[in-house]
Parts: sequence; structure tokens; C-alpha cells
Amino acid sequence: MPSDIPAVPTTMRIHQVVTLSPGKIRYRDVSCMCSSNGNLECDCQKTKSFTFNATDDPTEDPNHKTPEVVQWHSPEVVGKWCVLVYDHIIYPGIIQEVNETHCQVKCMHKVGSSRFFWPSRDDLHWYPLQDVLTLIPPPENVTSRHMAIAREVWDTLASHEK
Repeated sequence: MPSDIPAVPTTMRIHQVVTLSPGKIRYRDVSCMCSSNGNLECDCQKTKSFTFNATDDPTEDPNHKTPEVVQWHSPEVVGKWCVLVYDHIIYPGIIQEVNETHCQVKCMHKVGSSRFFWPSRDDLHWYPLQDVLTLIPPPENVTSRHMAIAREVWDTLASHEK
């Protein structure tokens, strides 16, 4: 263990740790269930804070944008476009329903490198959340039947395909 990393006090008693920014943690000896409801900043169970001496925190840069974390189990994602990986192939689709571990997606079928089409019969299945890569802007029409994911978006996704 590097000597320049400070030890968190009472490490052996800690039961729950939450981090909201680099170099800063909130911890408690007894877990609370507030975080399961999305409240990561509760003060239940004598929550304590600890800050590591982070010298180069990119979030202190005013031009730094923290990527938005998608709450996949939230109903807010229903109706949004996403991409998922199935059998090492990327498919775009629209999220129809979500639960704690899966989301139901109406998927398009692949026809070219970054081109897709809607099948004549809806391809509607439940996928584990770990197979859903990210939300995307809606694909653009290329022909009357084919749509394409924007090139800059596709370039970031293509590495997930085999």
C-alpha cells in the first residue's frame, strides 16, 4: 500500500461507503436503506465524512462536465432510445418498461455497419441492465426504411461489437 494514501479512520468497522465525488467518501458503521431509494446523502446511523488529499480533482475545473449517470431502474428512461449488446452485436431500441434488474426494449434489426431497420414484427424482449450500454439520440432516417446512428455516437459504441 502506498504510504501517501491516508487511512480511513475505523476502517474495520465500516459497513457502508458512499462516494459522490473524487477523493471524498461518506461512511457509516451500520448500513441504512436510504441509498436504495436514491438518497446517497442521508445522515442516518451517524454518517461520517472523509476526504483524501486529492491534488488534481478534474471536477474543480469549470469546463469539466461530469457524465450524467443513467438511473436505469427509473421510469424516466421509458420511451428513450438506448443501445444494447446481444450476442456481441449492437442494437438500438426504445425502452418500453423497466424493473430493478432488466429493461424491456423494442429493438431494431441490423442491416449495415451503423444502419438499422424496424422489423415487420416487433422485436420486444427483456434484457439485463448490464447489456444496455447507454442512452442515445434517436437514429436519423437514411432511407424510407433504414435509420443510422450518428457517426460520432457509433464511433464510441463500435468497440463493443465483435
